Amino acid sequence: MTSTTACAEIIAIGTELTCGSKLDTNSQWLSRELESLGWTVMRHTTLADDLDLIIEELQAAAERSQAVLITGGLGPTLDDLTREAMAAAFHQPLVRDAESLQRIEAMFAARGRPMPARNVVQADRPEQATAIRNDWGTAPGILLQVPATAENSGCLLAAMPGVPAEMRPMFEH
Repeated sequence: MTSTTACAEIIAIGTELTCGSKLDTNSQWLSRELESLGWTVMRHTTLADDLDLIIEELQAAAERSQAVLITGGLGPTLDDLTREAMAAAFHQPLVRDAESLQRIEAMFAARGRPMPARNVVQADRPEQATAIRNDWGTAPGILLQVPATAENSGCLLAAMPGVPAEMRPMFEH
């Protein structure tokens, strides 16, 4: 590899993936998409829903690559830890994104269903991150630019829902 090669990696998060009850089709799809855009995908990592493990891997990935695509862990359940891991890994508090919360509430209202209280956490993001609009589900994505250091040139992290019907159009748009 030359120093001009754009290197990326993909992290799939979910115990349902590591225990084998679900197949990770997202990593394969994202690799093909990234390769078609000129990126070299150097690594696929699949992690269980373990906060410390996710934090450690996010930090290591940001040191190795210019882009890290993350799928999974953005839902409303207690085992959806991607938001918290991103915030902790890069020393930022979680903040509630007002626009994301309004979109989530509107999605439930449009379906004529009350929004469960737990769904408000889906509007949380690390303070210096940007929410990615999700027109296909309730979980916004997260974009976080990790600044360059003496050891690396910086890294863009993009977290997307694990549901392929949400992740794919989010990536494309």
